[in-house]
Amino acid sequence: MKINIVACIILLSLLPQCARVNKKKIFDPIQKQAEQRINIAPKWRSQPDEFETDRALSSGITITDAVAIGLNNNPTLQAHFEEIGISKSDLIQAGFYTNPYLDTVFRHPLEDAEQAQVKITASVSLSDLWKVPLRKRVAQDSLEVKTNEIVNQVLHLRKDVQLAYLGCYYQLQHLKLVNEIVSVVETLKQRIKYRYQFGYGTKLDTYFVSSKLGEWRAKEVAAQLSVDTAYTALHEILGSTISSEAIPLLDGFSIVELDKSKENLENFALSAHPMILIEKSKMARAKHSISYEASRVFDDVQLGVSYERDWEKGVYGVGPSFGISIPLFNGNSGNIEHARYEYKQAEKMLYAQEQMIAKHITTRYLSYRAYLDQIALYDQLVIPPTIKAIEFSKEFFDRMQMSMIVFFETQIDLFQNKLKLLDLQYHAMQEYVELEFAVGARFRNLDL
Repeated sequence: MKINIVACIILLSLLPQCARVNKKKIFDPIQKQAEQRINIAPKWRSQPDEFETDRALSSGITITDAVAIGLNNNPTLQAHFEEIGISKSDLIQAGFYTNPYLDTVFRHPLEDAEQAQVKITASVSLSDLWKVPLRKRVAQDSLEVKTNEIVNQVLHLRKDVQLAYLGCYYQLQHLKLVNEIVSVVETLKQRIKYRYQFGYGTKLDTYFVSSKLGEWRAKEVAAQLSVDTAYTALHEILGSTISSEAIPLLDGFSIVELDKSKENLENFALSAHPMILIEKSKMARAKHSISYEASRVFDDVQLGVSYERDWEKGVYGVGPSFGISIPLFNGNSGNIEHARYEYKQAEKMLYAQEQMIAKHITTRYLSYRAYLDQIALYDQLVIPPTIKAIEFSKEFFDRMQMSMIVFFETQIDLFQNKLKLLDLQYHAMQEYVELEFAVGARFRNLDL
């Protein structure tokens, strides 16, 4: 008997421990999904360390490094990770049964003729037997919704980090080309000034080149500002110290051909994208909520044992105790209808998400293919002839058979075409990143 009592005491002492949230266990589904989709498993950190991030950035990063650093240190995403703990805590709370109820009445005599009476009732909530399992299913569905929402936020942050990284690289290359233009114009200005001293050229040439030099120097200042702004945004999204300090970028633009058809990408996204899974989980939650609310029609059913003793009459007894709330005025119909409307809303939102994802995949796919075609045209039909035009104009400019302005304009045309090609490459990379986000995974991870 003593052993049984000790065992019960130990069991009761362990119950609070069983209710604690296992941080690693509840985060495993998010890490697994992230690993399957983007080959990076984020970490749930107690406190992001911006100085540690600064050290990681100092030696240079690839775009994959940037995504990993952002997932582990971005303060906004780390704050969202706490929501999964909240949902898990709600699930644990939903699984608890109502505490046993003990009711005692003791009537103390006020006159000698009266005798003391006592009544004791101990009961448990019998309705928990059908309410708790259904309540846990609703809470489990809410946890599934939150898990998929966090996965979607992981994918969203990956996209934002990639775009910020590519933005920095683009602005750096843009500044480099502008610097080259300024250098070429400065050289031409010195050359024109020297030749003008010997009667070659006109004042118009000197005025023109001076004006262009000022114009491109102004663009140089603007390009430098764009670089600083881009790096500031990259520092922020990676969770490092906010500054415009340059980060060595080890990756550039990697233009690749699409080896997946649009139809295959759509089929995968419409079955596995987190936004689709969110709405499906909401539909399941609404269905389970309908069952749960219907079970709460008899919301309070008590079953227990009652003991009563009357010393005056000299009688006492023990018997069963039963209590029930009769759904005369509240049949819980409002909550049931609420859950039904939630189901219809989730059903319609699922269709809307499917339409939106299909639209984004189609738009990004076609845009990326169009940018690839334009890049090929610039590489093959625009840049090479422009280089030949520069060589031709330089030859005749040196022979004094062509105006300096013509030679200068061919130089500017080459740089303008290089800037246009850079823009096309940048926009193509943006479309590629957006397309992967619309699909919900890296293309290399898709088993299609």
